[in-house]
Amino acid sequence: MSYGGDHARSQHYKTREREPGGGCCLAQLIKIPVLIVVLPLRLLWDALCWIGRHVLAPVGRWVYRWLLAPVGRAIAWLINYLIVVPLVFLIKYLIVVPAIWIFRWILTPIGHALAWLAYHLLVVPVRWCYRWILTPIGHALAWLAYHLLVVPAKALWEYLLWPVLRAVGAAVAWAWRIAGYVSRAVGRGIAALWRWLVVAPLRWVYRWILTPVGHAIRAVLWPPVRAALSVARTAAREVRQALFG
Repeated sequence: MSYGGDHARSQHYKTREREPGGGCCLAQLIKIPVLIVVLPLRLLWDALCWIGRHVLAPVGRWVYRWLLAPVGRAIAWLINYLIVVPLVFLIKYLIVVPAIWIFRWILTPIGHALAWLAYHLLVVPVRWCYRWILTPIGHALAWLAYHLLVVPAKALWEYLLWPVLRAVGAAVAWAWRIAGYVSRAVGRGIAALWRWLVVAPLRWVYRWILTPVGHAIRAVLWPPVRAALSVARTAAREVRQALFG
């Protein structure tokens, strides 16, 4: 028995802990006013749900099954047999059938007649004109163009222009080759004059004047300059050691 009572008390405590604001005095005080306000709303909501589920839904199903569905089917039947069927009949026998008849018995024969006329009045004369007039004229013009233009132009090219161009080309090639020989001879002469008038004197001046003078200057000036550079390096080393250790 004690175990059952402890279990009930633990369930009661858990239920109280799960309630919102269960352990707050203010929440305990406002529970009753909130219940007074919420209870009518909940009763009204439950009543509306019950009415919708047990009254409105069966009535709606009955109205749809025994009133709206038969009326809709009757209206669809009336529209089909009073509007659609007569309209289809009128379109078929007032538009489609006359159009087919006109196309078959009027337009098709007219088309065949126009095609026959176009063939015998246009195609046949044009073909005859092309075969017996234009083709001979074209052959005659081609023959005249060949013998009056192509043959003279070919003879002019073969017996006059080509020999002249070939002779001019040979002369230009010969002149270019001779000019090459002359150019090389002139180049060798200029190179010899440059070598004897410029290079040889400069080489002699460099060998017998500038080189001895340079050696003398180096022998006289280089030892003092080297000593001064040595002293400068030593002084710079001492200053660096004095500044940086």
